[in-house]
Amino acid sequence: MDPELALQMFEEGGTLVLLGMPIGTEFGIDLSSWNVGERFKGVKMIPPGIHFIYFSAVSRQGDTAPRTGFFHVFKQREIVVRHYDEKAEDLKEDVDPEEVERVRASLRDLDRCLGAYPIESWEKWISLTQYIPSAELERMIPKSGRICSVIELASVNAWHGTRKKSKSTSTTSATDNQPTCSGDQFNECLDLSNMDQQPSKSRINTHNSSACPEIVLSSEPEIEPRQVLPDMIPKPGTEFRFSKFPARPYRDGATPSEVTQYSLDSSYSIRQMIAKVDNPESMLAELQLAFVSFLVGQVWDGWEHWKRLLSEMCRAEELLQQYPDLYNKFLSIIHFQIHEVPEDLFVDIVESNNFLAAALRSLFANVNDNAVSLPATLVKKAHRFKAHITSKFKWDLNLEDDGEDAPVIVETEEDSPVIVELKT
Repeated sequence: MDPELALQMFEEGGTLVLLGMPIGTEFGIDLSSWNVGERFKGVKMIPPGIHFIYFSAVSRQGDTAPRTGFFHVFKQREIVVRHYDEKAEDLKEDVDPEEVERVRASLRDLDRCLGAYPIESWEKWISLTQYIPSAELERMIPKSGRICSVIELASVNAWHGTRKKSKSTSTTSATDNQPTCSGDQFNECLDLSNMDQQPSKSRINTHNSSACPEIVLSSEPEIEPRQVLPDMIPKPGTEFRFSKFPARPYRDGATPSEVTQYSLDSSYSIRQMIAKVDNPESMLAELQLAFVSFLVGQVWDGWEHWKRLLSEMCRAEELLQQYPDLYNKFLSIIHFQIHEVPEDLFVDIVESNNFLAAALRSLFANVNDNAVSLPATLVKKAHRFKAHITSKFKWDLNLEDDGEDAPVIVETEEDSPVIVELKT
């Protein structure tokens, strides 16, 4: 790196100071990662803008924990300090502002313990994140601010035991002045957690008859409790807040012809999503954040959202006509993203149904069908992109004609099929 540029970046760039991170921890920022050494205390010369910081604990046996990280929009000369909590295996941000100022005052002394931001990958990182402004980032990331490659789950209901129903009648003896057992007391009396280890008994006496009455159970069939897994949902505040796709791709009360049209053209779905965020370019921000959250954060939900959003935008013919500038940027985004898809995953895409080629076929067909009304620059860019993808991956991106006059069966609101003729 040029010495003058290095000095400028040191003076003007951001600094990330990490205190207490164990030796050997896998640490990364954006597209580069390393294993932490003995003197490592952070990263210097970080260009202003959005960045993703991540880490994975590594055991003595060399096993790597799931990746955890956070997004941060660095300002010019900003200093960010994080303490590593070894017990929680997490970076804590509850730092005293005075400590930040102490770090700032001793920044030159810390210089030898700070790694330089990998400037050689910065341009590529910008191409993957340039349409994610700070406001959009805050809208979409988990409320906790923490990005984890493994879904954090919480149970909707507690573990509970179930029993086979006895064909014989169970009876309880209790006098009028004895209290009835509560649910907790009943379980306490029966001790269901240990029932499978105890011999069958026809009578169970409790130590405290005032708390629980005498309970008599039939000895046949034997009680066989078993544990049932609770219902699990993502822990509140840990999931990405991407836009939700409509339940159906057409409006309520749609005519059969509208059902057919918007089952093929996803413009209605994307418009509904845009309406909730009030900005068409929010779809570009979602496309980029979903992709990098998978590419770098290893979040599978990001991959799933990226796949569906990309496919829907490629099929949105009306939207292409309505927002040609949006699609000009969209072409640039997917150009850079396609080249960053991990190789092993790319092989899976190609060898399965290759959703990517199918989506691009729809996009290029829509551009060709509307070439007269679209800006010449967009049409030319799409043709160049198509030629590049065809040459690089040897894909056939021409939409096959399966018969334009063939009828299409769609489902109406009454769930009865309606045959709709497609007119040429």
